[in-house]
Amino acid sequence: MDFAAGDGVDAGNKGWWTVESALSPLSPSHISSKDTGIASAELVHSILAGIAANMSSGFLLLNARERVTYFNASAVRLLGIKNRELIEQPIFDVRKHLLSLAAEPEEVRAELDCAWFSPQQESSTDIALADAALRWLRIHCFPMWDASGQLLGRGILLDDITLEHTSIESHSETLTLAAHELKTPLAVIKGCATTLLGNSMRWDPAMLREMLQMIDTQADRLYDVLNTLLDVWRLDSGVQALRLVQVHLPELLRQLVERWQKNAPRHSFVLNIPSSVPILVCDAVRLEQALNFLLNNAVTYSPAGGTVTIELESNDVEIRLSITDQGAGIAPEYLERIFDRFYRVRQGEEGAGGSGLGLAVARATFEAHGGKIWADSPGPGQGATFYCALPFTPRLPALAQNRANTPPASSTGSPLAIPPPARTARS
Repeated sequence: MDFAAGDGVDAGNKGWWTVESALSPLSPSHISSKDTGIASAELVHSILAGIAANMSSGFLLLNARERVTYFNASAVRLLGIKNRELIEQPIFDVRKHLLSLAAEPEEVRAELDCAWFSPQQESSTDIALADAALRWLRIHCFPMWDASGQLLGRGILLDDITLEHTSIESHSETLTLAAHELKTPLAVIKGCATTLLGNSMRWDPAMLREMLQMIDTQADRLYDVLNTLLDVWRLDSGVQALRLVQVHLPELLRQLVERWQKNAPRHSFVLNIPSSVPILVCDAVRLEQALNFLLNNAVTYSPAGGTVTIELESNDVEIRLSITDQGAGIAPEYLERIFDRFYRVRQGEEGAGGSGLGLAVARATFEAHGGKIWADSPGPGQGATFYCALPFTPRLPALAQNRANTPPASSTGSPLAIPPPARTARS
C-alpha cells in the first residue's frame, strides 16, 4: 500500500518510520525471493500502512510541527469529518473539533489541554460525545522518537469505549441499588435488636414475639436479595453451568398455578395448554424459579379479582409461553428497561415489594438457555403480557431420541380455568 497524499498521509514526512526498528528482523535476508527487489524500508512502509488501514482504532500521526501527516479510515469515522478536513491540520484544530463533539466541553477542556500542550508526555482522556447514541471516546496521545532521542512528532489513538463505560455505569448502578435494597432490612433488624438489648424492662411475650418476627422477616428479605444478586451474576458470567434434564412443561405449569392459587386466592388463573407438547430440555430448577418470578409479577400488579392467563404453544424449533395480567400496564418506553436490575415502573395494588431483581433473573435464565423473554402492553392501565421462548434443541445427543417419547398432556386442549376458592380471612 502506498501512502499518497490522497490517502491521508504526508508522503514527505518519514519521521514516523521509527517504528521500523521494531521490525528490524524483517531485513532483505528474511524476505522471500519474489520480494527481493523491494527495499526493506518500502516493505515496512507497506506493512505499517496495511496495519493502520485495518485498525478499528482511529490513528493520527503528527509531525514535529504538530500537523496531521497521516490518518486512517477509522479516525475519519470516529471524528465524523471528511478526509480533506484532516490533511495538514494543526493539532489545535483537532482539539477544537473534539471539544465540539463533547457533551460537556468545559469538563474535558483542561484534560485535553494538558495532553495537547505536553507533546513529550503520554496521556489518555475519555470524553462523552454529545450525540444521540451517547458514545464515549478515548483519546490516547504518545510521543515518537528517533534512535538518537530526537522528538519526531506524536501519535493519537481514538477508541470507541462506549461498551466499557456502559458496563462500568451498569455495575455502579447495581451496587447503588443493591445497597439501597439492603439498607432497609438492616435498619429494621438493627432497630429491633437495639431495642431488645438496650432496655431492662420485661417484655410482654406478644410484643417480644412481634419484634423477633420482624427481625426474622427482614433477615429473609436480606437473604432473598443476596441470593438473587448471586443468581444474576452466576448466570450472566456463565460461572454456574445449567443442569439439563427433561421437563414436561405443562405439568410444571399446573403445579405452579395450583401453588399460586393458594398463595393468591383473590386472583383467578387460566391455563391454556395444547393437547401435546414435546419434552423440553432445560435446567428445571432455574426454569421453575424464572416462571415463579413471572407469576409473582403478574399477581403483584393485578388488582384483586383479576385474571392471570398462562398460554403455551410450540413449533418444531421452540416452545413459547405467555403470561398476561390485567394490571397497571407498561408504557412503551419502559418495556425494555423493566428487565434491568432493581428497575420498577409499575405499582401494585398494595405497592410493589420484592427485591426488584425477579425479571432480571428471569431474563438471565432464558438467555442462558439460548431463549429470550420480552414484554408487551397496550399501555398504562391496560395490563401486560410477558412472552418467553425456549429452544427444544437438547444439549446432550442422548436426549434427542427421547423427544419422540413425549408423554401426552392430560389437558384436552381446551382452556383449563381454575376459579378462586371461597374467600377466607387472611392471616
